[in-house]
Amino acid sequence: MYHSVKYPPRRPRKIGLALPASLLSDVAHLRDKTIKVGFIGRACAIFRVEEVVVYKDRDDVDFKDAKLLVDLLNYMNCPQYLRKLLYPLKPELRFVGILPPLRTPNHPLESKVSELPASSFREGVVVGRRGSKVYVEVGLEEPIAVEASLKRGDRVIIHLVKRDGKVEATISSLSEVPFYFGFKAKLEWSPLVKVVKTSNYSFILATSRLGISLHEALPKLKEHLSSHSTFILFGSPKEGLAEILRREGFSLDEVANLTVNFIPHQGVETVRTEEAVLSVLSIVNWLSYPLEDRV
Repeated sequence: MYHSVKYPPRRPRKIGLALPASLLSDVAHLRDKTIKVGFIGRACAIFRVEEVVVYKDRDDVDFKDAKLLVDLLNYMNCPQYLRKLLYPLKPELRFVGILPPLRTPNHPLESKVSELPASSFREGVVVGRRGSKVYVEVGLEEPIAVEASLKRGDRVIIHLVKRDGKVEATISSLSEVPFYFGFKAKLEWSPLVKVVKTSNYSFILATSRLGISLHEALPKLKEHLSSHSTFILFGSPKEGLAEILRREGFSLDEVANLTVNFIPHQGVETVRTEEAVLSVLSIVNWLSYPLEDRV
């Protein structure tokens, strides 16, 4: 089928990121904040991150900045044909035009039924109902009719199958999509420790210049990344994870299964969070697969 050739499969083990609510605090202008989020969104898509959780790293953190971070990430992940439905114009989004496109599998380019492959998955929004059928906007010439008990505004995944020039549509779940289908961002207005404890990840990986060397961590990293879902924790522009957790009354060792210095001998005084995200994910991605799959 087309998706097995065009798109890489979903990760067998989920990867999520924990980012601080103060991530945008070191830039003043909305345009610069938007650019910063764009870098992070691209990194998440490149390395097939499925979830981004924004945690409250300080009591005095700006809630608006935290919400902006989540909104911009979710806007980036949203297919272009759904953005007007899901994101009405508001001042915080006035620079979204400079966000880089993701071109992930959930951002299809086909806009006509005639252009669709034999099998495809699309995100959609319910825009109407008639009898037992709902009509879902999926970016084609007209909304697709589906037998389902849904209400207007519901966001769903639709599986489209073409047979003899006709399209059959069914509601699908994310677990049924065989390839990477973008990420979701959410705001958890809670301290990092609580966010970690309530997460469903089996391996908690902390990033810190105080961590063990990457060389020393390699055996454990390879073992855990290949067999566990992984939650990667990042510090803020002003504080590392150790400082953030110390204020909460915990140490890195009490919260994370492993703490690693992914950028040894860094040539700058501080590594920005967006730079750390890209650096860490590139290494994690490389270590997640057997040698024969690293192509």
